[in-house]
Amino acid sequence: MTMEHGEDCCVKVAVHVRPLIGDEKLQGCKDCVAVVPGKPQVQIGSHSFTFDHIYGSTGTPSVAMFDECVAPLVDGLFQGYNATVLAYGQTGSGKTYTMGTACKEGSHIGIIPRAMAALFDKIESLKSQVEFQLRVSFIEILKEEVRDLLDPTVATVGKVENGNGHPKLSVPGKPLVQIREASNGVITLAGSTEVHVSTRKEMTACLEHGSLSRATGSTNMNNQSSRSHAIFTITLEQMRKTDPIMTADGMPIEEMNEDYLCAKLHLVDLAGSERAKRTGSDGLRFKEGVHINRGLLALGNVISALGDEKKRKEGAHVPYRDSKLTRLLQDSLGGNSKTVMIACISPADTNAEETLNTLKYANRARNIQNKPIVNRNPIADEMKRMRQQIEYLQAELVSARGGVASDDVQILRDRISWLEQTNEDLCRELYYIRNRCQNDPYEPEIQKTLNGFTKSDGLKRSLQSTDPFDIPMTDSIRGNPKDIEDEVAKEWEHTMLQDSMGKELNELNRQLEQKEI
Repeated sequence: MTMEHGEDCCVKVAVHVRPLIGDEKLQGCKDCVAVVPGKPQVQIGSHSFTFDHIYGSTGTPSVAMFDECVAPLVDGLFQGYNATVLAYGQTGSGKTYTMGTACKEGSHIGIIPRAMAALFDKIESLKSQVEFQLRVSFIEILKEEVRDLLDPTVATVGKVENGNGHPKLSVPGKPLVQIREASNGVITLAGSTEVHVSTRKEMTACLEHGSLSRATGSTNMNNQSSRSHAIFTITLEQMRKTDPIMTADGMPIEEMNEDYLCAKLHLVDLAGSERAKRTGSDGLRFKEGVHINRGLLALGNVISALGDEKKRKEGAHVPYRDSKLTRLLQDSLGGNSKTVMIACISPADTNAEETLNTLKYANRARNIQNKPIVNRNPIADEMKRMRQQIEYLQAELVSARGGVASDDVQILRDRISWLEQTNEDLCRELYYIRNRCQNDPYEPEIQKTLNGFTKSDGLKRSLQSTDPFDIPMTDSIRGNPKDIEDEVAKEWEHTMLQDSMGKELNELNRQLEQKEI
């Protein structure tokens, strides 16, 4: 996947102030949070903070949150931009309700269900012009282990210690989900399930299935406390058709009039920070709380490092690797993503200290500079470049010597015709191979093998010295590889051939210009 640079942008931060709940009213809690009328400003004690948006507690109504904060991110997916929505705050502050990951009454107004609706509405309006593919994944980070919530081999049993009645029983010998970093710096999850969906109903079913498998438990501060960080990811692939170009024989080159974009929307529901003394946690709950706080501390350190302008200019180290949570959010914070953080807070005076800490971290997050870029398939980039070169050369041939081709020009014309046909064959074969390799479970081994080929001077010399006319297309291009090494070598060979063809076209262009002088 290649990327086109866009403009840097800051992480946008919205504050969601939930109302006092029944238990807090019974305890006589008072509201300690004040929203300045008409301004995105919140006050707590002697502290005042300004954010991009404030919702709840007489601020902007909560129902406007999606339209103002998330809808622009959904629209950006169709332009090829990654996006992240991150709910942050103490336990019991309303993060899961805000995101809509809870499968219960009222969850339909959450961000995730509304994002699904907006996504499919947009697809419906564009489906005549664009071909779409959708995939979803749902993982949780529980006690520093990444767990697949959509794993089809997972079974559910009766109610046990984790409190939600849906513990995970993995198939023996199945490898755990591993965090991997590709050669281009993109963070991926090896071993996680990606489900292809085509309707809103299918996507909702994935959300509900994963939510039921997520670890929850009861504490003194929250009857249904999330014990893990959850990330629901929607991957949108789109193929846009452009005006076709013609070969020398007047035939359209189908593979060269397609533009491929791939973007991801990460919807993150974090576990809430908590204090064992207040939650009354012990045993398993206490251990879970320790891991939750450790991950949130690492997240806070990343936010502090990225939000400090002085450290950022000095190129200070950002501790992404301190936890699996920050590793997975590496692109979302300071990387290739448009990100919105929703700081969920409680207005109760008994939670004033935790609320103040949440607002401080959210205020720092506003200073984080992200670098969102258009994620375009490299095949499309190569096609676009070759398309421009071929169009230019065709125009030159038509105008050469008043439209009358000499023997030399005719030779060049034949050469270009051959290059067009060869490039067409290469594009088809390369697209076929990339599709086969895209979801290959041995992708890490493929990447390792590819890196090995890249470092091999012998292979590079042999490929670079190969004359395109001497290559037997039937055997070397259209062969059916039976192992990973042959698959990678063939893809590498195709790429080198296309580069060679590009140089050939440039040389032809130079020769045409000389003949016109």
